[in-house]
Amino acid sequence: MLKFYRRIRQRLLTENKFSKYLLYALGEIILVVIGILIALSINNWNEERKESLIEKNYLRRLLADLENDYKTLSFSKALSNERINQVNILSNVIKNQLRSNENPTLIIESIEKVTWRSYLPLSKIVYNELLNSGNMSLIRSEYLRNLLSNYYEDADHWEMILNLEDAQKMFSHETAGLLSIEILTAIENSSSLRNSNPTNELDIHLEELEFHRIVKELSTKKEAIKWLPNIYHYHLLADKVITNLSANNETIKKIVQAELNK
Repeated sequence: MLKFYRRIRQRLLTENKFSKYLLYALGEIILVVIGILIALSINNWNEERKESLIEKNYLRRLLADLENDYKTLSFSKALSNERINQVNILSNVIKNQLRSNENPTLIIESIEKVTWRSYLPLSKIVYNELLNSGNMSLIRSEYLRNLLSNYYEDADHWEMILNLEDAQKMFSHETAGLLSIEILTAIENSSSLRNSNPTNELDIHLEELEFHRIVKELSTKKEAIKWLPNIYHYHLLADKVITNLSANNETIKKIVQAELNK
């Protein structure tokens, strides 16, 4: 093909058809430019296709992370509601010790578990990977990128705030020794720890006299009791944070799914 074009150029020059030669040369240049543009377009299309495939993969993994987050948030909400209930149980028992006979197991559990966290950290595996690899720009939707940023920044902020459990620490300090190691071990090993159901029976044998002694002694610990309103506020705040994050999680999942469907 190149030899064919070379012969045409040589013939035009030898026949002194310079104007035709210029037109021919211009046409050849135009053909070359068109060829280059086509090649660039094909290359750009291939690159965009590769980036689109990578983006889809990230979106699918983000969606899986968000689904796991929602399960964690749902479990955390159940925990926060349980803790709020436990604060109320202890407050009522302290005000009226006669009511302690209604559910001894629940009261014993509440003394220990009321200080446990009700907010659990979220998964950030895929989001951190996007940030650390510099691939965040592969998520083409700027709106989605902003939502993800706000969602995970909020999660980090509240995790830090809700880790400051001064009231819980003070309550634990003031009630130290109130429950025996046997009781504490039974609470930690109870199924209620796994399914957030505080009504399960503890695997312990507790004499009624010992139980009443614990309730009576708790009622005298004024330094511990004064922290219960703060603990109540902590779990109430955790519940509100979890509710807000759950709503944002649902919104982001819908947008991610919409991007996957494009």
